[in-house]
Amino acid sequence: MTGYGAGEIKNENQGCMVEIKTLNNRFCDIYIKNNFTSLEIEQKIEKIIKEKIFRGKINVFIKVDSHQVEEEKVKLNEELATSYYNSLEKMRKKFNIKDEITLSSMLRLKDVFQVEKTEKTKELWILIEKPLLKALNSLQAMRKKEGKNLIKDIQKRSRIIGKKIIQIEKYSEKSIAGYKDVFLAKLRELTDNVNINEGRIELEAAIFTEKNDINEEIIRTKSHLDQFTNLLNSDEPVGRKMDFIIQEINREINTIGSKVNDSKISPLVITVKSELEKIREQVRNIE
Repeated sequence: MTGYGAGEIKNENQGCMVEIKTLNNRFCDIYIKNNFTSLEIEQKIEKIIKEKIFRGKINVFIKVDSHQVEEEKVKLNEELATSYYNSLEKMRKKFNIKDEITLSSMLRLKDVFQVEKTEKTKELWILIEKPLLKALNSLQAMRKKEGKNLIKDIQKRSRIIGKKIIQIEKYSEKSIAGYKDVFLAKLRELTDNVNINEGRIELEAAIFTEKNDINEEIIRTKSHLDQFTNLLNSDEPVGRKMDFIIQEINREINTIGSKVNDSKISPLVITVKSELEKIREQVRNIE
């Protein structure tokens, strides 16, 4: 489900801005872009987001503006300094140089001392947490509003499908009886004046009728629709379950379409498949 949320705090010395954008996706994929390096903070951010969002491509942008969350330390590169000293000592002896190796001469050598910047994780998290939660709440409000509109549309289409299934069932009952009568009449016409067992003709007609019977598919479709309606009223993440049920309903409708060759049922099957496809597209937007 698409959505956008932003949060920001700012004062004289520091500030933080968080933006979160979500796009439709079957899974929960989080991408974080920021100007800090702490993996611990990123893991915290992902954990909080996954507690609130279960499906979607989630892009998070965080900009921290503060020097108070960084700490600088000077570190001696002992290995490099030792290598420098040994090389200088070797050169002094080889060329009979009388000058001593002093601290001031060592300080002029490159990278003997290194400045390391480390982030104060606790202070950094305090700065990020509030705008992050504010952005998430704003995002959730937008997604919730969109979700209500989606549910209304899906409910409307589900009712259309339910009505079409009832019509298919009624036409099917009449159609099956008609199939049997036509089949029997045709067989008797073809076997006129031929000695064929009437019981055998009845059996063949029954087999033909059974092959065209869609009662089981109708029952399963109604059951799937009931489950789907229950999910629409659920407060839990149901997007993937809905997607699965739509696939099952579509499978049953395809079977009905292949079994029944009836001028009244075929248009109903096409309508149901069309509504199912529209619902499938909407379901991809639901958690």
